Amino acid sequence: MIVETGLAKVLAAGGTLISGIVLVGSLAGGARYAATAASIGISDTVCGYAETAGLPSMADSEPTMSDLSPAIRAEVRGGIKTAAALGIPRDAIVDDVFTALADEMPGTDPARIRKQAEQVVTSVAAELCAELPTESLPVDAVAGASRGMVALQAALAMRGIPYSWGGGGPSGPSYGIGRGARTKGFDCSGLAEYAWARAGVRIGTTTYEQWRAGVRVPRSQIQPGDLIFYETNSSIPGPDHVGIAIDATRMVHAPFTGSTIRVDTWAGVPSRERALVGIIRPT
Repeated sequence: MIVETGLAKVLAAGGTLISGIVLVGSLAGGARYAATAASIGISDTVCGYAETAGLPSMADSEPTMSDLSPAIRAEVRGGIKTAAALGIPRDAIVDDVFTALADEMPGTDPARIRKQAEQVVTSVAAELCAELPTESLPVDAVAGASRGMVALQAALAMRGIPYSWGGGGPSGPSYGIGRGARTKGFDCSGLAEYAWARAGVRIGTTTYEQWRAGVRVPRSQIQPGDLIFYETNSSIPGPDHVGIAIDATRMVHAPFTGSTIRVDTWAGVPSRERALVGIIRPT
C-alpha cells in the first residue's frame, strides 16, 4: 500500500534470529510447519548445508557446540529445516546465527564468532542430514499450505530489495511514485502482490484490495504465506500495511522508505499488536 504515515514509528525492528525463518514448534501450527518443510524434499539441501569444504577450522580455545544455549540450538535446528524448504542459501543462515551468537558473546572478536557460526550450522546440518531420511510425515500435512509456501519463498527471495513507495507488482520490483519515483523496489502491498502472483493468485494492488482477497483466519491457525494486516493511521480507515507470515511469530515485509525488505517479529511486539487488523489467506 502506498499509505506510509507512521510506519517508521510503528514498525520498530524485531528479532533477526535465523532471518525470522525459525521453526517455532511449540507455537500453534508449529508441528504443521515442520511437516510441511520436511515434506518438500529438504534432505539433500540440509546435507548440502553440512559441507565444509574451504571453511576455516575451529581453534581449540574457541566455543564449541556444547556452549550453545538449548534455546539457540533448538532454533538453529528448526531454522535450518525451514531454510532448506524455502531454498535459503547457507550463507544467510550463517549470517543470522552470527547475529544471535554475537548477542550471547559480547566482547568476542567478530571473526571468531563468524567461525563459531559456521561450525554451528555445519554441525547441526550434519545431525539433521542423518535424521531426515528416516522421518515419517503425514501426507495431509501439506494440504492447503503449498501456495502459501510458494508465496513466502518468493517474498523471502526479495530480502534486501529497497522499499519504494508505490513500487512493485506481479512482475517484480519497479520504480514507484512520489518519494519512490527514483527507487526500484517494492512497497508493502507490492511485495505481497508479487509473492502471491508467483503462487498463481491475484490479490490486487493495494492493501484495501488485498484485505478482501481471501478468507479471514484466526492467528492460532496462521500458515506460511498468510497476509498480516495493520492499520497504522486511524485517520484513514482500513489497513495500510501488510506483511507475509513466515510462522506464528515472524513475517517478511517492506517496512518504509529508506528500509529494505526484511524479516521482523510481528507477534508480541506491542506497537504491532495494537495496530493489528487481522490475517487473510488469499483464495
